[in-house]
Amino acid sequence: MSKDDAPERQNGNLWLNGTTLKSIRGEGKVTSLTIYPAVENKLTLMYGGSILAWTLTITPSKRLNKIKGVPKPLEHPTNATKSFLDSLSPTEVFACENGTVFFHQDEHFFLAVGHTVRLPIKLESRSPSMLLVSWVENSLATSDSHTVTLYRSEPDYYTILGMDSTVHNHYDFTSLDSCSPYMTCVEIAGSHSVICLSAITDPDIPKDFDVTSWNSSSISLTWDCPENLKYSLFLLTTFYLNGTDHITEEVRLWLTEDSFVFTLSDLQPCSRIKFGLQTVCQSGMESRYSKMVPNDGNSVHSRIWALRQTSFGPDNYTMRWEVKNTSSISKFRVYHDGELHGTTLMTNYTIGGLLSCQQYPAMVEALCGDDVLMSAKTVTAHTGPQGVSELRYRSNDSTAQWTPSTSQQSALAFLYELSSENGTAIQSSRVTDTELRLPGLDEGKTYILDVWEECDGEWASEPSQLCFAGANSSLGFIMRAGGPAHDLELQFDFSSMGLTMVVPWSLPEDLQDEPRTKMGKIFKDKLQELLKDFDQPARVELATFELAEDPDKTEILFMSFDASKTEEDVPLPVEDQLDYIRYMNATYITVTDGVIHWNGHDMCASFKHTVCPRNSLCINTLGSFTCVCQHGHYDVSLVIEPRLASNPICNEKGLFSQCLEKLMTGGIAKSYLTSYIGGKIDVMLNDGRCTVDESEMFYYFRTSRKSSECGTGRRVNKTHIEYQNTLTVTLTKEHTISRRDLKVVWKCVYPRNYVRNALVGMDMEWLSSYSLVEFNSSLQLSLTMSLYSDVSYSNSYTDIISLELEDILFFQVALQTNNTYASDVLLQVELCWATESTDPQDTVQGVFLQDGCSVDDTFHWLSVNGLEQTSRFSLQMFTMPKGLHLYIHCLANVCGPDKDCTKVKCWFKVEIHSCRATVAQEEGVVLPTTRRSTNSIPPPASTHAVVSLGKTLNPNLPLTALPTVHE
Repeated sequence: MSKDDAPERQNGNLWLNGTTLKSIRGEGKVTSLTIYPAVENKLTLMYGGSILAWTLTITPSKRLNKIKGVPKPLEHPTNATKSFLDSLSPTEVFACENGTVFFHQDEHFFLAVGHTVRLPIKLESRSPSMLLVSWVENSLATSDSHTVTLYRSEPDYYTILGMDSTVHNHYDFTSLDSCSPYMTCVEIAGSHSVICLSAITDPDIPKDFDVTSWNSSSISLTWDCPENLKYSLFLLTTFYLNGTDHITEEVRLWLTEDSFVFTLSDLQPCSRIKFGLQTVCQSGMESRYSKMVPNDGNSVHSRIWALRQTSFGPDNYTMRWEVKNTSSISKFRVYHDGELHGTTLMTNYTIGGLLSCQQYPAMVEALCGDDVLMSAKTVTAHTGPQGVSELRYRSNDSTAQWTPSTSQQSALAFLYELSSENGTAIQSSRVTDTELRLPGLDEGKTYILDVWEECDGEWASEPSQLCFAGANSSLGFIMRAGGPAHDLELQFDFSSMGLTMVVPWSLPEDLQDEPRTKMGKIFKDKLQELLKDFDQPARVELATFELAEDPDKTEILFMSFDASKTEEDVPLPVEDQLDYIRYMNATYITVTDGVIHWNGHDMCASFKHTVCPRNSLCINTLGSFTCVCQHGHYDVSLVIEPRLASNPICNEKGLFSQCLEKLMTGGIAKSYLTSYIGGKIDVMLNDGRCTVDESEMFYYFRTSRKSSECGTGRRVNKTHIEYQNTLTVTLTKEHTISRRDLKVVWKCVYPRNYVRNALVGMDMEWLSSYSLVEFNSSLQLSLTMSLYSDVSYSNSYTDIISLELEDILFFQVALQTNNTYASDVLLQVELCWATESTDPQDTVQGVFLQDGCSVDDTFHWLSVNGLEQTSRFSLQMFTMPKGLHLYIHCLANVCGPDKDCTKVKCWFKVEIHSCRATVAQEEGVVLPTTRRSTNSIPPPASTHAVVSLGKTLNPNLPLTALPTVHE
């Protein structure tokens, strides 16, 4: 500390390890600069014409200060120094408060060294272009403005780069150079101290990392220096792989030469190797590593690619695969249904003698030398159906028959195509019966019928073909050519057996699916009413409706059958029906040339303004009109309160909500949920104590404001009350982990006296988790786990967010030494699993990391596990069966300097390994994700702190943090 420009008046200066600190001080402030512990530092003071020098080593963990130099420092402050220290506020931390010794003291200046575990400033995170610093605010401060200063470290001095003020308790120094030393200083509001931290930014990644040559015994690599040309050295990690791409050994090599070339020689035969290269930046005792740049080395050349099934028969299947370079492959081993079937030197293989319509697991292994496994791939293969037999034609009722290959027809269907002798397709479709009625054929004309057997709706046999002479059936209608061979619609000559009505309006342009179905039902009902008094009971079936030759008109094609004949379709005479309609002399109806014409008005076009509500279409109904919802929208008018019957209320996805005075309602369309999830679904309202109401079209609910009745969520503040109902939607049959479930949330927000609004939405908040680890039974280290927004790890989630199932979660587990100078201990994450409760021993568990090895395809390490005091990894978002909060539990090892925590061997069959140091207990950290069955290896039984992060799911799958700590 100095005041009244004492150093300048005394021609003074101060050097630390040869670098002057003259530019770093605050007038009348206690200025503190951190140094590395257990390292010898040289301190030089020029003051009042004298030059004094000391060497000092501070080791707080051993309570040892080793100081050499003259004069010998004093352990007690003078009265002047004491008055300096007394000027600090009660909440300030004197950075040299423990083991303090004073090198110089006078009325205007003192110089001291010491240590503290309460340093109020720390470096939160860094990147190649950023340093993020935070601090603890002074609770007694009258001002909330903090001053921050950034210096660049030069060999002999510090250059000030900028100064700023902030009201926050953190500051992000940006636009910095990578691999460069900086000094950040903070003057906390209301304090009499300036506290400085030295740090280096992370290096940039090396560029152009490639393999230049390789053979069976060596691999040569080359690369270029980082973008800004700054680096200290490079760290090359060699990963030795087994045939399943699991790492069996990691070897690290520090490359200090500037040749940017490396050759790995003397490789064992059949070695598979990948590489990772990092730029290393060193400043004093501090080393920083860039992200690892991967290279596949020689592993890519022996890897099996594109294993696939290329053909199948009723008793066999054929597989094919690719290998980039077969020079190292001695043979391929092929497994069928879990057993070795044979070996081959080719890249294709056929397995026969199998049952029809069956699926089988198949695997191919690539071997090198004496059966060294280089690569393995699996695929699900299948056989096809045998095909039908005894295909025949029964002329008395014009019916084709055949015999299936198996009596178990539950999974079988049959494709058929009827064509004329010249090859013109007449009719084609899919049926499940072994009989096919073929009415209306020309008697004596030659026809060709092809029938394929199909299993599971996917695989068809070779066709069985029958050539036969047609026989006229009792229906007596004539088929006409149907265009493409697999057109599934029957096309008939309506002049002989069908009726055609023409209406004077065109179809709406966006008439699809749901509105088309409703329009068809309207036409059918109208035509049924038109024939209700016909002398024979009529059953009308609508064939189709389409644009007429006149684009402003529409043709409605329909058939009418004798309703008294329930076992077969007997068409009513067309001429008799036309005579009946002509005799009725109905308004707007005329019959001309065998065609019925509706001459009424186009009601939808007669209105000057739109008569149908939003998201609906106007449909003419032969004398009137109606409104139907557009495709993707659903009419919710029948399930909302009060019920409205005049016009539909068309909501997208059928999603609606109402916040009434004493009632809350909500719902969603069943067909939307089924199509979204992709199968048969189960739905549950809140905790399941109330059932979900169900209509033909909707799932919906009606609940009161009482939370005890249906588990409705409730939150209250000074002005409003929020009620929340949640609909959980899941597949009825699914694996433990599903990335296809959904939660829909309805919220009603009520002011204290009336309903304010309703919304269907989601919210989520993440908080970092925190726990404590005991180190050497005397010092406490903190263990934190946080969720970040992206791979840069620059922004952790603290506010409301929304995530989809395809999003990636970025986690960080960090060991904070809390300034205990335990800089030589490392963190290794060993085991991670997910549960739906805070109990790590929950019966339903999902492991995604075991023995330091990934067991989930979406899990990726983003740092070298066990090399630092921080481990980072990513995982794809997912859900678990009950839809409850998810908790991820991670067991971590705190390793001492005599243990190598990075040598984790990941085998195809997982074995238990340990990397525990005698200086620490095993630590458990818990965060929110995969499945572990009850017979899996249980977590090690040890005392550990647990930190929990939970997750709740809404339509966009947000996450909600629920931090808890327990022993």
